[in-house]
Amino acid sequence: MNAGPLIEPDQIPTLIDPVILDVRWYLDGRDGYASYLQGHYSGAVFVDLDTVATEPAPPTAGRHPLPPPATFVRSIAELGVGPTSQVLIMDDARGSIAARIWWMLDVLGIEAYVLLGGVQSLPEADICLTPCHATPKAPWTLSINEWPENRVVNTDEIENQSSRFLLLDARSQERYLGDEEPIDRVGGHIPGARSLPWQRVLDTIEGSSVDSSRAEISNICDDERELVAYCGSGVTACTLILALRAYGREAKLYPASYSGWSSDPSHIVCTDICDD
Repeated sequence: MNAGPLIEPDQIPTLIDPVILDVRWYLDGRDGYASYLQGHYSGAVFVDLDTVATEPAPPTAGRHPLPPPATFVRSIAELGVGPTSQVLIMDDARGSIAARIWWMLDVLGIEAYVLLGGVQSLPEADICLTPCHATPKAPWTLSINEWPENRVVNTDEIENQSSRFLLLDARSQERYLGDEEPIDRVGGHIPGARSLPWQRVLDTIEGSSVDSSRAEISNICDDERELVAYCGSGVTACTLILALRAYGREAKLYPASYSGWSSDPSHIVCTDICDD
């Protein structure tokens, strides 16, 4: 297994003049910028997930719908990212929030990496308390107007072509089973989806997972169907995509995720365990 775009702190010096982005965001509404100010990697600029990686849309698009690629490019250019930049992205949630920015950059062909373990894994000497400011770059011209079809799946495809896909639910198993649901209209999961909490996959990469989890992930990677990751709003699902690449498998993103699916009362949701 090759960790690929997941890197450890001692690998940071191998990057060439990287743009460093700190993406902190919390489901419970805490202020990510306030956390950034309490300590961040020297040179890292703060990224507001809600303004850079999403845009307003109807509820069926989910809580964090993707902005058009050109809009995203304008935002990241203001953060100092250019078409030939190396980008290092981190958060304080083991990379689960940073992965969303990684995914968007990766789709656009930008060389990007996520810090394995998050800012907690950094040496204390590398932590800075002074806000860092980006050196903006001019946005570059894109050849695409929409996120490529080979990287995303929409709700119509989930409804009408589900046999093509193996859906992977990155949320906790409690939310998957509907035992708890802190934010969406109803608890449960999309029919046929398999539970694969993002933490479990990162555990295998970090070496702290039990053999049964490694076997489960290997079985998923051996499945011939197209892998599709989703979560509550399309953020932590990107962690599965990032981590599965370390196992040599690509997965698509369902951007609307469970929040978009469950917002439509006509959509069936399940509360049983799917394992086939």
